[in-house]
Amino acid sequence: MFDQQQKILALEFARSLAKRDYRQAYNMLSLNAQSQLTEDALREQFESMIPPDWGDVDPIELEENPAWDEMLLYVVLGGDVYSEAIIVNAFASENELPKIDSFQFGRP
Repeated sequence: MFDQQQKILALEFARSLAKRDYRQAYNMLSLNAQSQLTEDALREQFESMIPPDWGDVDPIELEENPAWDEMLLYVVLGGDVYSEAIIVNAFASENELPKIDSFQFGRP
């Protein structure tokens, strides 16, 4: 089960990406995740899902479902025509703070 601090981090990660603040979003990743992905690659992956001309990303919210609540956090990224998602699978603790250790873009 994910705790409240992890849920808040997942939402803040999505909000940072939606604001195109890739530096802030990248800093929310664990050192392990950062070793596998550059900030530019994070931007490219996000923009391949949500292009710059998407418009407002709204709402941004956790969709909770008992079937997957033990395995992942599903963050909905709303849009005018359709929605996308960020799936956060794992967290790490660094300096006693949660960091996103594993995630993927897109709906399953």
